[in-house]
Amino acid sequence: MTRSTRFARSRQALSTRPWAAAAIVALAAIVPYLPSLDDYFVRDDFGVVELLSQKPAWYFPRWFYTSWMDFIWGFTPDEIRPFPALSYQLTALGGPAWPVLHHALNILLHAGNALLVLAIARSAATLGWPAATFAALVFVLLPVHTESVAWITGRVDSMPAFFYLAAFLAYVRWRDAGSAGWRWYGAALALFFVALFTKQNTITMVATLAAYDLVVKRTSLRRSLDLALSYAPFVAMTVGYLWLRYALFGQVAREGSLSADALANFAGLVERHLIHVVTGRFHGSPILLFAILAMLGAGAAVTRHKLRELAYFGPIWWLIGVAPVAVAGYSSPRHVYLAAVGWAIVLAIQFDSLFAANAAPRRRRIAVGAAGVIIIFYVVLLQRSMRDWHAMAAVSQKAVDDAHAAAIAAPQGSLVVLGAPVRSWAWAVPFSVRPPFAPTDVTSRVIVVTPRALTCCTPQWLDDTRDALKRWSAGPRADSVIALRWDERTGALYRASSDDMPQLAVLIRALLDIGQPDELDANLRRILAELTH
Repeated sequence: MTRSTRFARSRQALSTRPWAAAAIVALAAIVPYLPSLDDYFVRDDFGVVELLSQKPAWYFPRWFYTSWMDFIWGFTPDEIRPFPALSYQLTALGGPAWPVLHHALNILLHAGNALLVLAIARSAATLGWPAATFAALVFVLLPVHTESVAWITGRVDSMPAFFYLAAFLAYVRWRDAGSAGWRWYGAALALFFVALFTKQNTITMVATLAAYDLVVKRTSLRRSLDLALSYAPFVAMTVGYLWLRYALFGQVAREGSLSADALANFAGLVERHLIHVVTGRFHGSPILLFAILAMLGAGAAVTRHKLRELAYFGPIWWLIGVAPVAVAGYSSPRHVYLAAVGWAIVLAIQFDSLFAANAAPRRRRIAVGAAGVIIIFYVVLLQRSMRDWHAMAAVSQKAVDDAHAAAIAAPQGSLVVLGAPVRSWAWAVPFSVRPPFAPTDVTSRVIVVTPRALTCCTPQWLDDTRDALKRWSAGPRADSVIALRWDERTGALYRASSDDMPQLAVLIRALLDIGQPDELDANLRRILAELTH
């Protein structure tokens, strides 16, 4: 059997068995993240899970007209997210402090998004099954997605992406089916509604649909005017949603955070996000970059018939996807989860041209070789990123156990200074030291203070910390202090107490004279670093 015959048969086998492609993609999405199933809670997880798991089942309708996070962060977030809130209620049914169901849903959402990328690559980019499979594999293996999948709270980006992609796919199917496909159109509207009430970054849908019609479908001006009626329900839902946000929070889309400095930094932020998507947080390797350049360079000569698809899933999809970052208020890899779909499909378009049935054997070898290298390196980089998340989760769980044990053993009324690693416990206290995560609420027995980055309520941190220090210094155990710090990589516990270091109580009491938050935070962190070693 000749090489070309084997190639033709393998291509035909994949083309005639779409379920095989779906199975490959689903496994690629699930298997790398299976070790994270029992990873412990980190960062925002403690507050989010505690709050939402305690809400009664009938609470769901209220989340359509109120912030889903109440006031637990010391302010009211401008976030209307009933569907993510409901998802946390469901995944807490196995027990709020049991992480498995929380992680399982995250992984399933990632697999669902992978299958949607597979379908979109087939329908919207009109790629063959091998290339569409490659697009979905690239998407699920991108190391930039680790935070969205391995972190329980990362669901707030993978979940809206699922409904956004599903709505887009349904619209594409409707456009392909014509007047006979109105059920697809209805599905697109319903899915878009869910997407809007999952996260506010989905307000870009109208731009995504209009750009698809104009660029990919090559819609004429007359036809564009006809299609304007089909956009009307999407526009109406978007406007209604933004009006609701304004009525509740006084802003439409965080426009108050826009400033000259924010806009000036936006271009640099978009560039950094693109680098992380393409090469990973670890910046890949020269071999990975060479494989990507080989794929793009070799495919560029044979993709002229796909220029519209390249333009749409390249710069247009990317810019629409990252536009909400301008008003996000902070930078996170999660913010490019949806935008990264475009990168995966751009690579797949190049692969499709090189891997075509009539392509020269040399081009097919380039396609297979470059694709193999890209997949392998993304797997390696993903595993490195996953190890970081495993370490964060392990340290977080150890910190919960150690803090509870130390508080129970300490005399009642003692001051406990917690110095857990920020990357494990940012915004975690006091949730992490009380039920359902700790057997008892340690704050009912001892007085707890932490550096600013670990507290749930940054705006109130200075007042809360000074109040805690005053209560301790005026209490019966003003001589009892325990300071705990954990190594961020190993979880090794470093401990100091006033029993062994009488000067510790004196140093802590001196903090009462500090009235500036930055200075108080710096001194508290310095005490932890110098005395707990």
